[in-house]
Amino acid sequence: MARILSHLSDERFGPNTADVETFLDRLRRMTPDEWDRVTNAAPALGAVPDLEVRQSPAYFNALEAATRLAKSQVFPGSESAFFDAMRTAQLVADASSFQPSTRPEPAGSAVVDERLAPDAEADAIIRIMSTAYEEESWRRVMNASMVAAGALVVRKWLADSAFKLLYRPFAAAIRLETLKVKPTRSPRP
Repeated sequence: MARILSHLSDERFGPNTADVETFLDRLRRMTPDEWDRVTNAAPALGAVPDLEVRQSPAYFNALEAATRLAKSQVFPGSESAFFDAMRTAQLVADASSFQPSTRPEPAGSAVVDERLAPDAEADAIIRIMSTAYEEESWRRVMNASMVAAGALVVRKWLADSAFKLLYRPFAAAIRLETLKVKPTRSPRP
């Protein structure tokens, strides 16, 4: 029984398990500066879906292609591997120092009081806006982490251009050379 379970854990994320694991390990060690670079490179995801799709149509088309590939069973268990990689990346990013809950003040805690002096009220508003911006940045990082992990699962079957779009937020922080898969591949048959 242990041998069977060992074999399954070796292929948790399919044929690209080693690359996904390398990516997840690197996420665990990212610095705040690296997370900031990911935030700046990541398209907005989650808050206003219609607007975001219009702003980054190629990114969303690539994500849709990756999701379709995973659901089409390009390898046995590809769909569960795809979503498992995304969920694991979410947990890893959630545990990072970039996550706003590890920061001192949540967005709702700075309530503007009508009795505050104008300067104090302005400071309270700035604090609320700053915290809300940090939370939005964190959502972008979380989503980019999930999408990149999922793209790694189906990388072998995904068009190079689609993979590069989905992995782009991490291209500066986590170089492709650190992954075991070659940066380019031959076209799909």
